Amino acid sequence: MSYNMCSKAKQEVLFMNYGLQLNCLRDFLHSLHISSSIISNPSEKISSEVDLGLRAFLFETDNYNTILENSLSSAKEKTIYRFFDEYNCKYIFLKLPNCKDDTYFFIGPYLLEMLDYDYLTKKAETLALSESQKRQLELYYNSLPVIEDENYLLTLANTFGATIWGKESQFEMEYVEYEIPDRNTPIPVSPDYSEQHRTQITLSVLEANYEKEKQLMKAVSQGNLHLVTAVASSVYNNGTEQRLPDSLRDRKNYLIILKTLLRKAAEHGNVHPLHIHRLTSKYAKRIEETRSLKESLQLQENMIRDYCILVNKHSLSQYSYYVGKAITIINYDLTADLSLHSIASQLNVNSSYLSNLFHKECDCTLTAYVNRKRITHAVSMLKNTDKLIQDIASDCGFQDTTYFIRLFKKQFGCTPLQYRGNCI
Repeated sequence: MSYNMCSKAKQEVLFMNYGLQLNCLRDFLHSLHISSSIISNPSEKISSEVDLGLRAFLFETDNYNTILENSLSSAKEKTIYRFFDEYNCKYIFLKLPNCKDDTYFFIGPYLLEMLDYDYLTKKAETLALSESQKRQLELYYNSLPVIEDENYLLTLANTFGATIWGKESQFEMEYVEYEIPDRNTPIPVSPDYSEQHRTQITLSVLEANYEKEKQLMKAVSQGNLHLVTAVASSVYNNGTEQRLPDSLRDRKNYLIILKTLLRKAAEHGNVHPLHIHRLTSKYAKRIEETRSLKESLQLQENMIRDYCILVNKHSLSQYSYYVGKAITIINYDLTADLSLHSIASQLNVNSSYLSNLFHKECDCTLTAYVNRKRITHAVSMLKNTDKLIQDIASDCGFQDTTYFIRLFKKQFGCTPLQYRGNCI
């Protein structure tokens, strides 16, 4: 993650009237693992600052630096630019006002979609990369965030533009794509130079990936589905070298590790082991049934979301000890005796005390909570099975079918049979 300003630009930013807004924007981008940088032109390190050192690793040349400088020199003020390079990386940049030297703010690099293996192989062949360089390029892509909706970033840039330039009518957004010409033949690098930068880029990728995983696990433990969705798209592997010749087996092993981390995150989210065990068992089977790398990526995304939803749905952190235990008992078996007296007896607590405590924390009686859970389960069965109404009532813990139908109609305004008919 690039989050460092050159010292000269940093000194200037401190005295800008929009310094606070700029720092807030950078902090927000950083929280989403989106790189940002402030560079001054000319700069000897301009290319490594912008692309996070990729070309410094692949090519010992300042050719790209020259091309980028030329692009910046032609940039107009009060204009936001978007461009992409020959590695399919996207950027947004603008020229910052009120600076002594020409200074630019960059957002990126980022991807609009995860690049597949075929693209990587073709790119490696075009550039005549070694297997080691190819792997480093793959790690580089895996470290970049995947932005499914670029308009989100453009809106952020537009908002910032309005901050530094005034109203939106006072500046332009030019979606000009600076396509850097591709190199047909790479410029060879010395072994020492290559090894030095290989270590540098590997460490950067490792740090970025582990930071992503740390933030992802925190979001899962909090049940924060919005943040999980934003972060999960950029977490595709652990950023380490492939350990096994079989790439699919290697991916499965990583998914097993990720599943363990997600299980721990759910535990930190105070989800009962019962629910965690059920989800963990399901994905243990699905991981081994995966038949392709593409399928494994989709499985990974689904697994992360499901653990987050699990925490969101079953976390007991907001409840007291007895209420949390009561909810666990209810969720464990809806067909059991879930009367207030029965649950209080299992918890060895006074029925009146449990009733008052439950109503205070859940804003409903224990009986109402049980009925709501049973009706929710009944809805699922009506949609997904062809069982008879009386069998569904029994499977959901209702001994009296008439009572079940009455409760259902009170909530949905129709009978269970009518509800099923409307769903077909």
